[in-house]
Amino acid sequence: MRALTGWFHMRGIFAFLLMTTAALAANDSAYTDFDLKACKEVEPAPAEGQGSAVYECKGYKGVAVTFAEDDLRSFVAFGKDGRNHCGFRQTFGGFNSVGNKVEWRLKDGKPIAAILRWSVSYDSENSEKQKSWLVISKLNDRDSCQMAFVEGGYPNANEKARDIADTMAEGYSCETGQLAFFANPGTETDNITTAGACAP
Repeated sequence: MRALTGWFHMRGIFAFLLMTTAALAANDSAYTDFDLKACKEVEPAPAEGQGSAVYECKGYKGVAVTFAEDDLRSFVAFGKDGRNHCGFRQTFGGFNSVGNKVEWRLKDGKPIAAILRWSVSYDSENSEKQKSWLVISKLNDRDSCQMAFVEGGYPNANEKARDIADTMAEGYSCETGQLAFFANPGTETDNITTAGACAP
């Protein structure tokens, strides 16, 4: 009986260790503010046209957030030398703007994806008609790119965006990956973004 009791005790400890290990291995979130007033201008605005200057902002643990605007459309990249990233050539077709907070999805303390809310005009005759989208971008040491989009009004949109980040980011290729859209019935997703695979 004592041996049997000891076996159950060891089994319980083993199960606890498994659950503890799983909890420690779970991905987590960190948040940073996105405020152009606190960013550094790294490239001046063009002399002609509607383009803005290029700004470099501080993200999670020094990961740069590079931002520019052209024709009332935003461009954002995450990481070193962001102006050369795939993500810096991707935006929505409609007039758009980005939110003021970045959610970073972390694995073992390292950011693997970034989630940023965008407000996007969907009516060419009335730019004030907008939808919000959570844009999930893959991060790695050399590049960043948009890989998935969750409509702001989608059920449990924030949780869905985190799940996508955790399951897609590490295996996603900016060069060959297919975009994923999660939207409510009736929301048009065809050709709403300029995002897509970026040639090496």
